[in-house]
Amino acid sequence: MKNLSTVSLIAIMMAGPLAANGAMIGPTPYLSSADSPFAGTPFSYFHREDFEDSLLNTPGVIASAGIVLSPAALTDSVDADDGSVDGSGTAGHTWYSNGGSSLTFTFSAVLLGVLPTHAGLVWTDVGFASVQDGFDTVTFEAFDAANNSLGFISPSAVGDGLFGGQTAEDRFFGVTSASGIASMRITSLSSTDWEIDHLQYGLASVPSGAVPEPGTLALLIAGVAGIRFLRRRM
Repeated sequence: MKNLSTVSLIAIMMAGPLAANGAMIGPTPYLSSADSPFAGTPFSYFHREDFEDSLLNTPGVIASAGIVLSPAALTDSVDADDGSVDGSGTAGHTWYSNGGSSLTFTFSAVLLGVLPTHAGLVWTDVGFASVQDGFDTVTFEAFDAANNSLGFISPSAVGDGLFGGQTAEDRFFGVTSASGIASMRITSLSSTDWEIDHLQYGLASVPSGAVPEPGTLALLIAGVAGIRFLRRRM
């Protein structure tokens, strides 16, 4: 240890990633892609699945259950998907729970190259529910590659009592994590008749020469100080 300089120690410490918990986002109102909390973030890759081609076919993701709903009187797509923000989502497509209380979306590091650092979806509607039709309570959770929880959004009340394509109640749920997001799960606590839309995920790019965040830098400095103290004791 006596021959290691401070600069060398920092380089060694920065060679491996620091553990990072997820930052949970939402629920927040969402009428178009411009309302995404990820809008404006620089990405190395980014995919938004709006199901408008009647498929879930963006790369590197699979769903645990569900089907695509086509335009219909009870479909509740993200408002802007039909070309205008007009308070109605009946002219778009969504992903439907199809009798399930939970949907999990799992990302493939093999197909994507690297797991996403940002992921989210938009809850758009609920129909029949055990407590009261048109209202629901949902939870959202995300997991890393080792299936450790990155964070949890506690039960959140959603819905407006209507299920004819109204969009004012649409809400975004998401997560960010520098350590990578392997999956995310949204769960209904009172229904198996509900929809989501605008599944989205991406890998945030780090500008060349970026300086570590203040918290990370503080950890590095503290670590170096501790090592230098040990050197004095050796």
